[in-house]
Formats: sequence, C-alpha cells, structure tokens
Amino acid sequence: MEAIIVNNPKELLTKYATALVDELLIHNKQLAVAESCTGGLVAKAITDVSGASNVFHCGVISYVNEIKTEVLGVDKDFLSENGPVNIETAIMMAEGVRKLGHADIGIGISGVAGPGPDGGHPEGEVHIALSDGTDNMCVSLDTKTVNKREYNRELATLNAINLVLFYLKKNKEEG
Repeated sequence: MEAIIVNNPKELLTKYATALVDELLIHNKQLAVAESCTGGLVAKAITDVSGASNVFHCGVISYVNEIKTEVLGVDKDFLSENGPVNIETAIMMAEGVRKLGHADIGIGISGVAGPGPDGGHPEGEVHIALSDGTDNMCVSLDTKTVNKREYNRELATLNAINLVLFYLKKNKEEG
C-alpha cells in the first residue's frame, strides 16, 4: 500500500474515521492504537465517531522510550541501538498495543512530526504498522516538510486510518 499525500488531510479525517468505524463494525473487529508523533489524533478521530465504543478498545500515547518498552513491550535493546523512528519499532508498538488492548488489530505509529529533524530523522518521516497477530502491514511517509507539525500529524493519522481500511478490504476480498 502506498501512502496518501494530500494538501489538507484534516478535511478527510472525519470521512475516513466514519468509514473505519463502519467497516470495523461490519467485520466485527476491534482496534487498539499506539501513537507517538500523532499524540492521540488517531484515537480522537476514531472516538469522535458515534459507535466507536463498539470497535475501539484503547489508545496509548508513547512519546518516551520507557513507555514503548514497559507498556507496549518494544525491545529495549533494539530501541537503544536503532532509536524509535523506524518501521520495526512501529511493528512492535502495533503488536504490543493489540495484545494490551485485547484487540484484533493493533496500529503503531512512530516518527517525527516536527518542527525540525530529530535524532537524524527529518521532519515528516513517519512509520505506521498494523498487526493482526499473524501478519503485519506497513506504510512509511516522508512529507519533506518544514515547520508543518500539524500537517504531519494529520497526514499520519489519515494514513493510519487508511491502512486499517485497506487491511479490512484486502481481507474481505481474500475471505
């Protein structure tokens, strides 16, 4: 799956979040999210939709590595060697929150919202992973932005929601 890049992701968030809640209800699936650079925007977008309580189990905002390791089970040695901004960390976050939230699907998001780079990673580098306990799906963004923190957070949120929609559609077609 390729990332969605749009000029104003905020305009699409309600539409995508509503579609996600509807699809999760249809598929009888529950979702949990672990967010870093989005700071809870994914959970907010989903829980703004009526009926979300039937499909949304929990959200964890894990800005610091200690929460990633102690709450989500991300490998401490891996984080020490590689830092938090990479697809592998996002996958471990997704797996950890799925288990923590007793959900069918977990989403993990790690990246740099900005402003400016962080730890050698540019502003707008974001990694999003989905785990269902068997398989993982991932998407990465590089928005190449400067001083666009809210844009990066909203675009990452939109892409996280879209990743779950893509997963549900793919599983429907295969099932």
